[in-house]
Amino acid sequence: MFLINFAAMATGTLSLGLFVIPMGDALGMTRADFGWLQTTRRVASGVTSFAVGKLLDRHGPRVYMVLAALAIGLCLLAISRITAAWQFMVLFGIMGLTGLAAPNSLVTSVPVAKWFRRNRGKALALAVMGSGTGGIIFLPVTQSLLGSLGWRTTWIVLALIFVAITIPLAAFFLRRQPEDMGLRVDGDLPEGAGSAGGRSHAQGEEAVWTVRQAMHTSAFWKLLVLFGAAGLANGSAGLHRIPYWIEQGINPQVVSFAFAADAAGAASMAFIAGMLVDRFPVRFVGAASYIGFVVAMYLMLVGHNAYYMFGSTIIYGLSVGAGMILQSYIFAAYYGRAFLGAIRGIVMPVTLVAAGIGGPLSGYLRDITGSYGSSWWGILIIYLVSAVVMITVLPPARPSGEGNKGTA
Repeated sequence: MFLINFAAMATGTLSLGLFVIPMGDALGMTRADFGWLQTTRRVASGVTSFAVGKLLDRHGPRVYMVLAALAIGLCLLAISRITAAWQFMVLFGIMGLTGLAAPNSLVTSVPVAKWFRRNRGKALALAVMGSGTGGIIFLPVTQSLLGSLGWRTTWIVLALIFVAITIPLAAFFLRRQPEDMGLRVDGDLPEGAGSAGGRSHAQGEEAVWTVRQAMHTSAFWKLLVLFGAAGLANGSAGLHRIPYWIEQGINPQVVSFAFAADAAGAASMAFIAGMLVDRFPVRFVGAASYIGFVVAMYLMLVGHNAYYMFGSTIIYGLSVGAGMILQSYIFAAYYGRAFLGAIRGIVMPVTLVAAGIGGPLSGYLRDITGSYGSSWWGILIIYLVSAVVMITVLPPARPSGEGNKGTA
């Protein structure tokens, strides 16, 4: 999953901002158009996320990920041939339907959470670090390809890299959960095997929450609102930060290095946060993530040179890393493994649709006012309120009775 998350950075997630100016000039696309691209992909992913989550619960990611990767690869190749903005949006929408190219993808995080409980934070951290590492590599490489080959050939190269990495790994190595292979969560020994040669199952049985039970807890609805608000902010900042810094007169290659540093911060903090959530309440890690976003946005508002850019992007990346662990971890920690895909499949559409609104909204504000200032202030306030609310999201009381072993 580390390598698949690494390869997913070739699908125009963080790196899409590098295409805004060259593709905008070639195709006559506005900033709002690029915002609608993100909207199309995220909303499409939200439409299918509940079905994808249930599929992962029942059958695992192996076959599904191979088919999804093949579809995405073909879409990336087709993007290299487009002549109009609407074609770009259709292809991004198809990519979104797979769920694999979405931020905090269910396809790459739910299976990891099903294999680990005691070491869940560490395992998710290692998987999530693939995204940050991919950003470190793909951002400067993509900018170099754009400068030497043009945007059409760049999409072809990215498509080939993505398919070559993702499909073989998914086909040969992925399985649904350890019980399918006669194993136990965290690699524990079977009951009665003792401690020789390894650890026995040290924790009590994990609570099994159905979707209906989870939806009757206040924590679920708080998280739904929080991740929706954060999605709105992330969708805006994630797309528009790169063209914003280029417009400040900073060389695009230097900007690509700054966002590679952003990705490095995300990778390193994901690892640290993964260790922390196994030891401390996850809501504190989440609140710290939102505070980091506040600082990053403030630096964008007060500074306009390369020093402020690197400071802002690095802090933003650190916050992204902690945030990725938060969303991947907290539902498994609060509601268990059994119906994790379906539970996250309900929350994910809200997050993705909100993120989809954020991109074009900031694009319209930029096109109308000629500035990103109002967007950055709005995003800062959203993050600040989210940090305060996150502290109040306590784990729900364990469901009572045997009814919790039913279906979603």
